Amino acid sequence: MRRRYAAFLAALALVLGACGRGGEPEARPGDVLIYYLSPEEDARGGDRIQSRMENLELPEGAGVRDRAEAVVKRLLEGPADGTLQSPLPGLELLGLEIRDRTAYVDLSSGFNQLVGVGLSMADYCLTLSLTGLDGIGAVRITAQGRPVGQQPKQVFYERDVLLSTMDDILQTVDVTLYFLSGSGTLAGEKRTLSLYEGQTLAESLASALLEGPENRELSRVIPEGFSFNYVRVDSGVCYVSLPAAALELLPEDGERQALILQSLARSLYSMETVEELRLLVDGEELELFGQIPVESAALRPDRGGG
Repeated sequence: MRRRYAAFLAALALVLGACGRGGEPEARPGDVLIYYLSPEEDARGGDRIQSRMENLELPEGAGVRDRAEAVVKRLLEGPADGTLQSPLPGLELLGLEIRDRTAYVDLSSGFNQLVGVGLSMADYCLTLSLTGLDGIGAVRITAQGRPVGQQPKQVFYERDVLLSTMDDILQTVDVTLYFLSGSGTLAGEKRTLSLYEGQTLAESLASALLEGPENRELSRVIPEGFSFNYVRVDSGVCYVSLPAAALELLPEDGERQALILQSLARSLYSMETVEELRLLVDGEELELFGQIPVESAALRPDRGGG
């Protein structure tokens, strides 16, 4: 899945480079360019993202916030003729603010269920559509006011989307992700992750863990809907920030909680630079992961941890 994802991004880069601002039709007053998805069965290679000039029918002199809100709502609805698709079907816009040329877009909870290619296409469509408006240079997207941990970045600029070549892959790194085996224990699955500009290994690994295993004999132990605010490594310590809502998804069974914690910890410790693990909730260090002491996974196993 991760290799197919990397291939998708490479193809997407070429497509987006070809459909950059220079080749777009000149807009008439009230027109904006909105980026949708073509139906998967009609797409050729990676060219699912398609632009369409649309008129938002806003009053003359409408401000940038009103225009941005109209763009997002139109993107959520999709075009009326049905030839293209919304990258965010069934979602609602909960709020939108413009501060310092950044659009802060808050969507309903379904957005934090997106992962992998689907999440990237949604991020890209929103970013391209909004940064085409005068007064917006960046986009930050949240779900019910909370960051989406699966996103490789929290703030997107147009330059992040209009990639040009495979040279944007900085490196590939081998890691081991831990999932649930048929016997109810954790088993490692080797993965090669591709890192792109602005993406860290810790973020990429966490996203891959949430996506689940490629091996059909394994299954994810982390609950559906679980997410991270961010994952970063500093001086050998890996800080994992969790939204409070993630803890509410933990099963009541203590053994299952321990497996989830160990799946996360052992996967992160497959990065050679990680010596310790710290979990945070709302900026405060977490001592208990459900019923399980976080200290049980706080140290790298081959350095004396459990």
